[in-house]
Amino acid sequence: MEVIGVRPPSWVRDAVFYQIFPDRFRNGDPGNDPPGVRPWGELPTPTSFFGGDLWGVLEKLDYLADLGVTALYLTPIFRASTNHRYDVEDYFQVDPVLGGNAALKALVGALHRRGMRLILDGVFNHCGQGHPFFQEARKDPASPYRPWFVWEEEEPGYSCWAGCPSLPEWNHDHPQVQEHLLSAVRFWLSEYEIDGWRLDTVEYLPPDFVRAIYRTAKEVNPEAYVLGEVMGLGTPWFRHRALDGVMHYRLWEGLVHFFAREEWDSGRFSRYLWHLWRSYPSWANFSSYTLLGSHDKPRFLTLAGGDPRKLRLAAAFLFAYPGAPAIYYGDEVGLEGGEDPDCRRCFPWERVGEGNPLPQAFRELAALRHAHPALRRGSLGFLHAKGRTLLLRRALPEEEVLLVLNAGAQEEEIPLPSGIYREEKSGERRSGALRLPPYSFAFLTRAS
Repeated sequence: MEVIGVRPPSWVRDAVFYQIFPDRFRNGDPGNDPPGVRPWGELPTPTSFFGGDLWGVLEKLDYLADLGVTALYLTPIFRASTNHRYDVEDYFQVDPVLGGNAALKALVGALHRRGMRLILDGVFNHCGQGHPFFQEARKDPASPYRPWFVWEEEEPGYSCWAGCPSLPEWNHDHPQVQEHLLSAVRFWLSEYEIDGWRLDTVEYLPPDFVRAIYRTAKEVNPEAYVLGEVMGLGTPWFRHRALDGVMHYRLWEGLVHFFAREEWDSGRFSRYLWHLWRSYPSWANFSSYTLLGSHDKPRFLTLAGGDPRKLRLAAAFLFAYPGAPAIYYGDEVGLEGGEDPDCRRCFPWERVGEGNPLPQAFRELAALRHAHPALRRGSLGFLHAKGRTLLLRRALPEEEVLLVLNAGAQEEEIPLPSGIYREEKSGERRSGALRLPPYSFAFLTRAS
């Protein structure tokens, strides 16, 4: 099947993602806990396990659906030695401490019955040093797996990701390596009907191999989503037709500068965003994964000095901006954390109850996005950017939505485009200008 001209799946534009670090979300079956599990909620260390598993994710699908989530992204779930599992030891086995293959089968089925989707983390640049192929190749120079890796004179004696001896890199020039990894891509898409892959460390992979992953995924399911972890600009990957979208870390950087740290004014922020917008083809802007946090970055609330108003503002912007907005587990209840591993704390389920306004704020933002096609598919325009105020417009022929925000410490009046608008939260009619308190926002709509 020719897939060069395939474009990203249409469902991505309508998606609200939720990222889960499985060991830290929910312990659904203590019977499969690994040895030495730490008490839930204890501050994490690089090596600590807390017993979260896929059964725990399954238990909380009602919570996620109520939040407005339509797609999950799980960090690696395949058998490995660490809590993060970026050191894969078997690409065809879900780690038994996460519930094994049966738990994944049950989770995918439950998600699909709800109309929700799942993408998995594909770690195809390297494996773990406990992988049996690497173990054999390291011990026996005559092993058929010896050419599957790149051997060097310098310590540790082989090529490894970012100098980490525990993560030996595959030799992607070897056809059998490519086929082994591509067979894993096919297997989980075809046998377990996952909905796509997030490709780890894409910038370390040969571009032609990334494109081979893309082709392979689309051959199995043309609606599969192939997302890349790209810290810089993703433009070359889109030119090469190797990815549907990127984790938009460049956008995240702008959100941190403007909302969390207040280092930029709105003029600089809007110019930065416009340059980013014009750096990608239109389809890639709409199909990229936009985020406030991930397992690799300090929590947004922590970067914002613990101020929930800044988190709500940034979330409002994220849900109004093109792309598929993502919630990093726990952000919606105010979970904090610094650099890895602190950004991977256990989900504090006691914060979900009444009295915490953050979950409702995220729920309302997701509902707005689902209710208004312009927020998912409309054109983008910046109509006002002055001081710490900003007016963003998303528009389709039949609908126009404005996000008006004041990210400053003083009350401000923001001019509106001509016409009469309806404020979503209050239902009141607005025209001329809108006065906003400090660190607040409003969504306004108008039917054309």
